[in-house]
Amino acid sequence: MIIRFVLKDARVPQSIQDTMMKRVHQRMDAYFKDEAEDATVITVRVSQQKSMFKVEMTMPYMGHTLRTENQEREISLPALDKGIDILERQMKKLRTRLSRDKRRKPTIDEAAVIPEIEEEEEKIIRSKRYAAKPMSVEDAILEMDMLEHAFYMFINIESDLPATVYRRKDGGCGLIELET
Repeated sequence: MIIRFVLKDARVPQSIQDTMMKRVHQRMDAYFKDEAEDATVITVRVSQQKSMFKVEMTMPYMGHTLRTENQEREISLPALDKGIDILERQMKKLRTRLSRDKRRKPTIDEAAVIPEIEEEEEKIIRSKRYAAKPMSVEDAILEMDMLEHAFYMFINIESDLPATVYRRKDGGCGLIELET
């Protein structure tokens, strides 16, 4: 397991970074003991804005990407501990879900209405790219839940078309597929 720290506008002393590294190893090494040392990369991104520290952790696990984000005042160690707790819960939840029977199909409201966007000039604040993996709708919903996102884009394995699953306000899930 490799732990990669990224400091963005954060002044974190080396002793705190060393402590953070030890804590991540102490808590996560048990999950990756059977893998090669460089098989898993956990990215810990620490940013600081005034006196608030934000700690983001991203890691692959069982073919899925797990992510957490926490903020704390003054020092980044409590945010790291909360992030590790959340990642451990996500790993347990993922193992449980994958062990269940995957024959159940989620209910998809195909009559979902997409609200019209007002024509205002919007600035793009952040741009992100990732390789879309071919997967089933169930796997995409699982990935969306693990990342704690409101939507997730993927290639639908059944139709071989780009698609998006999203969390509806009523708690259900929706599916949007592009037509050729």
